[in-house]
Amino acid sequence: MMKAHSGHIIFDGKFSWKSLEKIYPDLFKLFVKEARLLPGDMNIPDIVLYENMNDIKKGRKPEGYNREGKLRFYFVENENKEMVIVRDKAVPCEETREVTEKISKFLSEKKIKHRVEFDKLYMIELRRKRR
Repeated sequence: MMKAHSGHIIFDGKFSWKSLEKIYPDLFKLFVKEARLLPGDMNIPDIVLYENMNDIKKGRKPEGYNREGKLRFYFVENENKEMVIVRDKAVPCEETREVTEKISKFLSEKKIKHRVEFDKLYMIELRRKRR
């Protein structure tokens, strides 16, 4: 399997953050499980999930999970709405690709339209162009 710096789940143009309301707790738990994020305080993921759900219910972009841990994810809203999965310090690894693909499969099963791309972070693209 190929390594990736970042995985990008880019949502369909008609997508709204509110459409994650029913599935987000399961998506969040899938990420936490796949990224093996539970060393230590079990309440932190619960608190982050609660805050993310408050944003989603109000139709706002949620934070994601951008705390300590090897893998993180966050949401971006620019020309597209997307979920970005990245390894700490943006080091390329197979886990980034694997977790992105598992979340993509989960979203497809839940009928959330999206596409997946890898290594689209601005700094990574810049580094490649310099070589």
